[in-house]
Amino acid sequence: MPLLSVHDTLKYLFGSIFIGVLLGAIGAGMANSFRHGIVLITNLEIHLLRSLPLFYFYFITLSVSAIFVNLVKKKIQNSVFHGVADSIYFAHKSRDCVDIKTGMLSTLAAFISASGGASVGQYGPLVHFGTSFGVLLKRVVRIDLSSDLFIGAGVAAAISAGFGAPIAGVLFAHEVILRHYSHTSILAIATASGVAYAITQYVFGISMVFDFPQHSFDLASIITASLFSGPLFGAVAIVYMNSLFYFASLAKKIKAPEVYKILIGILVLSCIGSLLPDVMGLGTHTITSIFDADYGLMMLIFILIAKIIATSVSLNFGFFGGVFSPALLVGASTGAIIATILMKFGILPHFEYALVVCGMAAVTGSVIGAPITMLILVIELTGSYIYGLATLVGIAVSVGFTQLRFGASYFDVQLDRRGINIAEGRIGLYLNETPVLGFCHTNFKTIYSSDIVQTAREVMSDHECAELIVISENNEFIGKIDAISILNKEPTAELEGYIDKNCVRIHDTACLSDAMTIASDFVGEFIPIIDENQNLVVGVISENALFAAYLNEQRKINETEKQ
Repeated sequence: MPLLSVHDTLKYLFGSIFIGVLLGAIGAGMANSFRHGIVLITNLEIHLLRSLPLFYFYFITLSVSAIFVNLVKKKIQNSVFHGVADSIYFAHKSRDCVDIKTGMLSTLAAFISASGGASVGQYGPLVHFGTSFGVLLKRVVRIDLSSDLFIGAGVAAAISAGFGAPIAGVLFAHEVILRHYSHTSILAIATASGVAYAITQYVFGISMVFDFPQHSFDLASIITASLFSGPLFGAVAIVYMNSLFYFASLAKKIKAPEVYKILIGILVLSCIGSLLPDVMGLGTHTITSIFDADYGLMMLIFILIAKIIATSVSLNFGFFGGVFSPALLVGASTGAIIATILMKFGILPHFEYALVVCGMAAVTGSVIGAPITMLILVIELTGSYIYGLATLVGIAVSVGFTQLRFGASYFDVQLDRRGINIAEGRIGLYLNETPVLGFCHTNFKTIYSSDIVQTAREVMSDHECAELIVISENNEFIGKIDAISILNKEPTAELEGYIDKNCVRIHDTACLSDAMTIASDFVGEFIPIIDENQNLVVGVISENALFAAYLNEQRKINETEKQ
């Protein structure tokens, strides 16, 4: 990283702090308004409809919510809400392609869904709000700093305010969204996270989402239990994520108008809510009840299964939200089930709350692919380093098992099913999404197949080239001819017998990645680019041009990621 002048240094410092403070304040206001708004609306619904049976209560609240969500969806041109997976994708793009309107409306749709009682999360939409507002700020302010700085600061503020965990907010931005560390971005990201936490604590009066019980426990026993429970936590996380994808495919298979799918979702969720209201909404109170040991073993199993189904139905049949909050409840119930079973068999002397915490961290860490973030989150939320040690092994085993059996995270698999391999990084996305046509030359030389050898030699000599493209009388591509193939041949001989009709070629719809794969086995001056539909030559490209494009983009990415 080159040294900066005093002027540029001050500009960077004040710019980063300004952005961090502004995004931190906005993130804190949004996260707390989101959470308080849901609580306020939920309490109002209970006050107005408390005399109704639970089925009718949820049927009414979910129906009203679905109507408003559908109205919001109609305001989005592509009719697809954006979440964490989109934030990851946008953060890895070499150019700004964030749809601010869709991002804001997606957050609104998640708020409406959660307020109506749907089993959705709040953190995913808040993360994408942070991404969208960070990009919006970059477009507005005239500060020449990287997009990573703005996106990372917005995301960190959302997580910090949402959980009351500023260090976890910084780590989440790097581990889940940006996926690299940058010295020039850390100031703004850390400032935003710290400011969001401070405002949440001192203005809104809330610093902790969950009131974790503080109990002493035998660390060796809990580490041993979490070690052997790790694969089970990972298996539950995989079941949860596969359920989300299964219900998504099921919704697509149902050949019916959208309104009927939404009605199916409302009816199923109303039935679940009437039997197990504990699994509806954000699930914060249910997690608190699990810590209070209010549920028996069978009820915990029912909660685990019902929460997975309710979330899968909610996210695919008319509602929108995140997968983070539901994963916390899924993990808490799994940890509580294991703790209860171990207690009943006499392996543990009593119900161990540390296993519940471990379950929350392990399952959620496996879903979002962020073990370090979840470990620090546990330490920050419990205020206990010992709880962090207790969950460390369980998280590591669970995340490792999930990555081997499912994928890096729910978001990575989600993107992969859209044809986006985020594991290839920024350079991979650039190569796969950049058309080769942008790097081709159109000043190529052609010759007709009916011409003779002498004509080809003259054209090559006049233009100082050793290869020519051969076309038919109606300009269709036939092949290539090179100087060696016609060396010492009869000048008056026709070219037909010397044309390489199977020469290497690239279709005009190819991306840079495809072109580089084709060029890896190519020897020659240039590769023709062919219009597939009309069989016409639209340009030519050399190996030098392909690799220059790659190296130029690689240099830009290195400047962004290694600063």
